[in-house]
Amino acid sequence: MKLIQLDKENFDELVTNSDKPAIVEFFSPGCGPCNALAMLLEEVADMHPEVRFAAMDTVRFPDVAWAFDVMAAPTTVKFVEGRMVTSVAGYVPRERIEELLLE
Repeated sequence: MKLIQLDKENFDELVTNSDKPAIVEFFSPGCGPCNALAMLLEEVADMHPEVRFAAMDTVRFPDVAWAFDVMAAPTTVKFVEGRMVTSVAGYVPRERIEELLLE
């Protein structure tokens, strides 16, 4: 499953105003660790259809990243009932992504 590409127009609808949990990767284009994490998230997304997996470009939408205290790319943020509940900066292994799903 491909990550849903977020922008200012669909972020609220798909993340903050949604009752579906979401894992959002805040990424920077051309970032090697960001690309590797995106591929990993796509694999995990296939196993967890109950969670929305998405990506937000921090270069195009820095104000959205800043609103959630994202200071580095990649940063993975979990949202539940529209609220940010946890985040982790940098590339993380599959095990950490699985832990995020349980938090």
